[in-house]
Amino acid sequence: MTSLDPARVLKRESPNDSKTSPLLIIAGFMALFIVALPLFYLTKRALQIDAETLRIVFWRFKSAEILITTISLSVGTAMIATLLGIGIAWSLNSVALPGLGLIRALVILPIAIPSYVFAYAWLSLGFLPKGFLAALLVLTLTTTPYVTLAALATFQRVDSSQIDVAQTLGLNQIETFRRVTFPQIRNAVAAGSLLVALYVLSDFGAVSLLGVDTFTRAIQNTYQGSFDRSSASILALPLVAISSLVIYAESSTRQRSRVFTSSVRIVKRAPFNRSNRAKFLALTFIFVYLSVALIMPLSLLINRFISRPKPIDVAALIQASISTISVSLLGAFFALLLALPVAVLAARRSRLGLWSERGVLLVHALPGIVMGLALVSFGSDFPTVYQTLGLLAFAYAILFLARSVGSTRTSIAKVPKNLTEIAATLGQNRSKIFLRVTLPIAAPGVLAGTLLVFLSAMKELPATLMLRPTGFETLATEIWNNTAIFRFSEAAPYALLLIVIAAIPTFLISRPDRDFEKGGY
Repeated sequence: MTSLDPARVLKRESPNDSKTSPLLIIAGFMALFIVALPLFYLTKRALQIDAETLRIVFWRFKSAEILITTISLSVGTAMIATLLGIGIAWSLNSVALPGLGLIRALVILPIAIPSYVFAYAWLSLGFLPKGFLAALLVLTLTTTPYVTLAALATFQRVDSSQIDVAQTLGLNQIETFRRVTFPQIRNAVAAGSLLVALYVLSDFGAVSLLGVDTFTRAIQNTYQGSFDRSSASILALPLVAISSLVIYAESSTRQRSRVFTSSVRIVKRAPFNRSNRAKFLALTFIFVYLSVALIMPLSLLINRFISRPKPIDVAALIQASISTISVSLLGAFFALLLALPVAVLAARRSRLGLWSERGVLLVHALPGIVMGLALVSFGSDFPTVYQTLGLLAFAYAILFLARSVGSTRTSIAKVPKNLTEIAATLGQNRSKIFLRVTLPIAAPGVLAGTLLVFLSAMKELPATLMLRPTGFETLATEIWNNTAIFRFSEAAPYALLLIVIAAIPTFLISRPDRDFEKGGY
């Protein structure tokens, strides 16, 4: 009787083996092809422009000034949002605050407010200036929760025994954080900062309302002013270059850290700081943030809602809500189907996975107007899908696929290797291991990524304006239609309802009902 050699079984069946399932490879190539469509269109259109038009386009829009503004706004927002996000996450994780679950939900809730609603609230005050600083503040408020979520999840896994050792060696709190804590949270913070930077690069609503000349506004103005798709495409190429540098920087940071994947919880969680001084400072810091990021815009919206001169069109409000939820859910489902193969391949560090992930991130940085142009051209070749909900949902899936891939990849990479190896020794093939072991363990991260796509799709504006079926209105388009003609009171009901609906996935992502004392983010 032949004995079973576990080492040979592991070598043959390990899911981390260099041999990848052909089905997974095909799925990865399909995802890469799909995300490459807008980049292919962008390059094709850009190559059609002649030298004289190229010179006129860049001269007219003062490309150097726009480039500096775009980079400065992206870097400045990412830096401030990162500092705020780390500070808020540390306060929630380390200080015994009263009503911790409620506070946790509130600091994440600004993620549900679109940047153009923040800009709308800013302009509604009537006495605050437009311009770069206003855009910097508005974009910081709407993107800080991305860093807070990422940092808070990682703070929960920091081993406090290492902090104790550092303090016994004479390191002060600042040095301990820099040399012990930060290296353990660096990957997650870098991923959150990357999302912030890419969000700013692709933002259209806030910069347009506040009068800041970035590439997204220049692209929109070029297309609307002349309907010249080639000129608009050539202006989008610098965004691709800038995004490539941002993605490379985040990738380099991630490669310098190792992922802990043990199935045994050996980390020691630090006890809460219960001093009154720490509570006062943390509560003051969070209250100031919430006052500007949540209380102020909601108060202005409610005031506009109450003082509106006309009654609410309930039928239009309900129809816009149903339309928003249905097409956003469909887009999130498409994104999930595309994200799974890319995330699995990226977690295994295969070349196909890495290239697919980078392509996904590049597309994420493209403004919605460019995605809309690409799919309008695609739809003209296939009239059966043009101006359909399926095409609009497909646009959402590609635009926000990076948010699903990032969360899914991280969750899959953290699946304990010993559990998949045990499943392999029991004769399970790669497909069964993924379905029975990997996917159930990674499910919370996969769900969080899908919810982020759903949340982002509800707020998307430019792509929706270009690709929606005739007569199809979402909450975002209704807000824009009324705001564009300065009917702020009429826009308020749609903005408030959008925030209420978006608060549901925000709650599910942040899960304030979990008990921090039991260690669980």
